[in-house]
Amino acid sequence: MSKNKKVMSLAIRPELQEELKKLAKRKDESVSGFVGNLVEQALKCNPDDDLLVINKPMDDDIIPIILKIPVELKSDGVKLKHWMDVQTEGIVRALTKQQAV
Repeated sequence: MSKNKKVMSLAIRPELQEELKKLAKRKDESVSGFVGNLVEQALKCNPDDDLLVINKPMDDDIIPIILKIPVELKSDGVKLKHWMDVQTEGIVRALTKQQAV
């Protein structure tokens, strides 16, 4: 084990452990490495932000997309809709690799 890492224990339900094993295996990683990467990603998030995550199965026929929505848009439906429309256009362009019309 690398000297620059600390060991932690984690208590989770057995079915979650099985899911972690499956996901780590799909990524060709150890469960420990996979969980470590998840923790690193989580720590990059602002805990005060409301993150919108659409939970879909991580199957090969699904492309998960996570949007970090600015908190100031939370109470303004018009601005939020405009922001979402702009994000949606960008996602569509990126996925289809088409130029903006």
